[in-house]
Amino acid sequence: MSTVVQAEKAGAKIVDWYSCIISRSIDQAILLKEQASALVKNMEPNDKILAYYSLVEFRHEMLLRQNAGMEEEERFSKIEPILENTVDHLLKYLYYFISGQNEYINERYKSAIKLFRKAERLLEYVDDDAEEAEFYYYAGAVCYRLNQYPFATSYVEQAKTIFDSLGYVDKVNCQIIIAATNSEVGKYEKADEILKNALQQAEMHLETKALILRTLGLNAIRKREWEEAEHYFKSALAIKEHRQSPVSMKSQYNLANVLFRLQRDLEAREFFKKAEVGILYYRNTEYSARSLVTKGLYIENGNLALVNKGIDLLREHSLEFEIAEVAEETSAYLEKAGKSQEALKYMKVAYEAKLNQNALGVDQA
Repeated sequence: MSTVVQAEKAGAKIVDWYSCIISRSIDQAILLKEQASALVKNMEPNDKILAYYSLVEFRHEMLLRQNAGMEEEERFSKIEPILENTVDHLLKYLYYFISGQNEYINERYKSAIKLFRKAERLLEYVDDDAEEAEFYYYAGAVCYRLNQYPFATSYVEQAKTIFDSLGYVDKVNCQIIIAATNSEVGKYEKADEILKNALQQAEMHLETKALILRTLGLNAIRKREWEEAEHYFKSALAIKEHRQSPVSMKSQYNLANVLFRLQRDLEAREFFKKAEVGILYYRNTEYSARSLVTKGLYIENGNLALVNKGIDLLREHSLEFEIAEVAEETSAYLEKAGKSQEALKYMKVAYEAKLNQNALGVDQA
């Protein structure tokens, strides 16, 4: 007969487990998950501890890239009633923050920032520097995705300062976002400088190194340095850890797109096919839209119906910067084909997207 476990004992083990997740101690986190699961299984009834366990389990799955997919709504819905009847501020913080992370990785950025704002109001109850830094990092990342660059930079710089003091490699991820914001506002040399400095710091962290190489590739695209972009994407994809990550489908797409622009269609199609498999598997909205544009331009020889479908998909998700990029690419393609009137139409689309990018705010939570 199993001994009933006190809720406090199970709760303490969950706290230890969560600390390992935050510090990226994966092996230890896996071990503590097993121990916490065993304690919770035999625990005396306690809804609050079960809610803690469920949230930390979900965060564990995100760390290991094993997102629970369709089960996530059911998981969170079970926790919501508990929040209504508790004064536990840390539990509420975890709920809002982890829910926000889930929205972020599923590209629901406006929903994510609303949840992060609720979490931020409870940040004073978080007594862990690494957890605080991670909050600032994710808040910055979602502001970046919403083109709110000043807010993104402010949050990410706060995260970097804390990660720096802790000696965590996560500070390099902060540099990637800071560089990306510089790149997107046209400060290409500044972006290159930040990324190359980060590259030196990430030499022993291969997955992070690959992300830096990938961001250098994106910066090269914006400079219209196609061969340079090809070099960086191929260098990123040469790293096994990157090839095995969800981000690899983005790098494969970007490389294919660059090769199409270099008129190396046969090689481009190989990478495009690989990218499509990953895009479909991960159901990535942005790259689903981008792939429609690339297919329309380079594989179906200027099929603007596909291009428009891709732009409409980006518009549905308020991805204004991305609309501007693909519209400018389409305009350049049409101009080269001698279709000046149609090229002008897409330049107007790009211009309007840039105006929206600067004008659109995020509804207050």
